[in-house]
Order: sequence, then structure tokens, then C-alpha cells
Amino acid sequence: MSEVVDLKYKSLKEILISIFVGFSIGLSIIVPGISGSTIAIIMKVYDKMMYAFSNLFKKFKICVLFLIPIGVGIALGFVLGFLLVKLLLELFPFITICFFVGLMIGTFPILFKEIKGEKSNTNGRLLFVAGILVPLLIILLSMFIGGDNALVNLNVGNYILFVVIGVLMSLTQIIPGLSATVLLMMFGYYTAILNGVGTEMLKDFKLLLVYICIIIGFAIGILLFSKVINFLLEKKRRMFFHAICGLSVGSVLSVFFGNECVDIYSKWNVQSAITDLIVGIIALAIGFAITFALYIYDKKRAEKENI
Repeated sequence: MSEVVDLKYKSLKEILISIFVGFSIGLSIIVPGISGSTIAIIMKVYDKMMYAFSNLFKKFKICVLFLIPIGVGIALGFVLGFLLVKLLLELFPFITICFFVGLMIGTFPILFKEIKGEKSNTNGRLLFVAGILVPLLIILLSMFIGGDNALVNLNVGNYILFVVIGVLMSLTQIIPGLSATVLLMMFGYYTAILNGVGTEMLKDFKLLLVYICIIIGFAIGILLFSKVINFLLEKKRRMFFHAICGLSVGSVLSVFFGNECVDIYSKWNVQSAITDLIVGIIALAIGFAITFALYIYDKKRAEKENI
């Protein structure tokens, strides 16, 4: 039987935190490197979110009321990802990616805290190594099967594929360390899907149906996989976090070996490479400082609660 989790908001602060978590998830769909579910762990919302998704039909009202602020945040983050982050990636791609990698690295302490103090065992080490390899293997696959596929001349098979992609994207949002962006790049649809959002999609039903299929797949994936994640959090938490820590490390490494960065490297000359590397390191440090500050805040809050 699932452990009962209190989903009622007790203050405006808790509602704002859920909106921020949702915002991070929405942003992470567009932005390579950032993990909304990792932010959810930092802000102590991850367990509740998985519980709400996995018990949506059993406790519909209370779960929906809890998820509404997260949904609002997802919508805001998704829109900002297109309006602002897309522009930054176009103008300063390497620097922007470095900033988001810094955000991810700053979350490592809060993730590794979940397995800190546990005696090392073979299964834990294997899961950690497997977690590192998964994002790297996805990047490797993207080099062979990826590309720039256009959203034209679509047939029934294409729309079924978009539902499958939506299901897989849901996994990237509930398992820290996986990237929806990298997944879309692997299938070769990242640029097309990013550029397809706009007023034109409202005039072209075939194009609009692409996004409807992705959303349907995403919803199916959330409902299916959240039950599995909720079970792992309850019964195999330490082992689960070994894999999560590995995924987070692997994601940081994979970002710099992905098609996006390889394309950037190919356009570098000596001057632009030096400039990007220097400013990129600064941006990475700033990103690290922001999320590491969240870790310090979380640590101090926990210390106060234990006094």
C-alpha cells in the first residue's frame, strides 16, 4: 500500500515553490542541460509530485489541486523557453549552454546527499555507472540516426512516432538527469519542433496534430511511469538515487558532446573559441552558484528544523 502523502498547500510560499518547480520543468523541455525534476527534489516537491501523478484517479480532487500550480509553472516556463532562451541559444549558444550546465552541477550536492553515508555495494555502483552511460549512449545514437527532419509529408506512422516521442519525453521530466532536448535531437526533430511553434501551426491542422500527439504521449507517459517512480521512491529509494546521480553526471558530460555543441565547435576560430571558453566558464560558475545557493538554503533549513 502506498504511503499517504499530504498534498494540501499550507501557505502561499508552498504554492509559489510549486509554480517555480513547474516553471523549471517547462523550461527544461526546451533547454539542454537543465532538469526540472532535480529542482523538484531540491525544493522538496518531487516525492509529492510523483505521488500526485500516480494517484491522480484514486484521489482526483486533491491531486489536481496540488498539480495546478505546477501546471501553471510548466506553461510559463515553456513559453519563456521559446521567447527568451531560444533567442539566447541563437545569439550565444555555447555560453548559454555553459550557464545551464552550471545550474545542473550546482544540484549535485542535493542529489548525492540521498546516497551519502551508504556502504558501497556492487548494485549501487553498477546503477551509478549505467546512469552515466545512458545520456552518453543517447548522444552517440543521435550522431547516427539524428538529423534535421522536417514536419512535412507526414503520415500515420509519423504521428504514432510523435506519440512515442511524447511518452519518452515524459520520462525525461520525471527522472532527473535525462534531457528532452537531447531526446528530440536523437530523433532529429528538435529544430523542426522548436521552429514549428507559432501562429502558422494554428492554420495548419497537420502541423498542429504533431504537438497534439506529443502532448497525448506525454500525458500517457506521466500517468504510466509516475506509478513506477513512486514505487521506487518508496521501496528502492537509495538504489534509485544511485541511478539518478549517474544520470545527472552523464547528462553534464553529454551536453558538451552533443550535436549542438559539436556544431558550435566546427564554427570556432582561435579568437571566438577563447572568448566563448572564458565567458562560458564564467557563465557556468554563475549557474553553479545559483543552484548551489539553493542547496545551502535547503541545508540550513534542515538544520533549523532539527534544532
